[in-house]
Amino acid sequence: MNTVVLFGASGFIGRNLVDALVARDVEVIAVSKSGAAVSGASRCLAMAEVEGLKVDAKATAVFSVAAIRYAPANFVEDQVLILKANMKITQQVFDFCLSKGITEVRQASSAAVYPAGLALMEDAAPLDLNAMPNPGEAFYGWSKRWAEITARLYAERFGVSTLSFRLSNPYGPYDSVTFDSAHVAAAFVLRALAAGDTFELRGETVERDFIFASDVADAFVRSLESRGLTEAYNLASGTGTSLRTLAETTLRAADSGKRIVMAGEPSTGPNTRRMTADKVRTALGLAPPISLDEGLKRTVAWYRNALSNAVAAR
Repeated sequence: MNTVVLFGASGFIGRNLVDALVARDVEVIAVSKSGAAVSGASRCLAMAEVEGLKVDAKATAVFSVAAIRYAPANFVEDQVLILKANMKITQQVFDFCLSKGITEVRQASSAAVYPAGLALMEDAAPLDLNAMPNPGEAFYGWSKRWAEITARLYAERFGVSTLSFRLSNPYGPYDSVTFDSAHVAAAFVLRALAAGDTFELRGETVERDFIFASDVADAFVRSLESRGLTEAYNLASGTGTSLRTLAETTLRAADSGKRIVMAGEPSTGPNTRRMTADKVRTALGLAPPISLDEGLKRTVAWYRNALSNAVAAR
């Protein structure tokens, strides 16, 4: 593929994808809600403008990582809003593909599609859609389930092939520099770099799978070598990490001597989320994931520069 139309290009994963695509000489047409400029993209369009876009369908793929940007602190309260917005985005993306004759799509799904209470989230078998997702994120989980269902429907009826990547907890450059809207690992980095001598931690034994953003981008880009497949893959490191370990590793990466203090338990999500990751690595020939230590070092370096630039711009 020579061109990728990237929905959600101005966001966290989107900007990592732009860097990865441009590095491989793929033209990026950036689409976002506002049409804001995205460094590296050849064109930047608002969502409302995409119908007027002219592309060579045979040489063009669509990447969709667009989703409503919510504040994690309001995640539970915003569930209905998230469901409505994400389902609307999904429909807009697939309708765009149909109108332009584009038949290759890659979309970001989520670990939240899996039923609650699973000891291990495996992608070898179809989802049991009769089993509900985790109650605290059910509306979000169903919005991502619907994106995968839509992909299957458009593949069967219209020949639009989609690879859905079920992301675990990505982290890395381009995440929010505002603590209240940053993802988990990014929020830990911001906390480690902030003033003070203590690091507050909620949910010491909560376990998640963290994957560096460049590994996510590499999977999306490598998938362009595949054609005609509609499949769902876990996109994870395959290694569970407790929030205590995440905090310790973050503080080490930031060369911080802060003391960890417990501040209660988190209010949403399962206590443990473990995912398999072999299927996608075998299918796409992916390299082993970047280690948490190395990924957090790179993330800390990016945040130090981004925060310094933000201060200088004031």
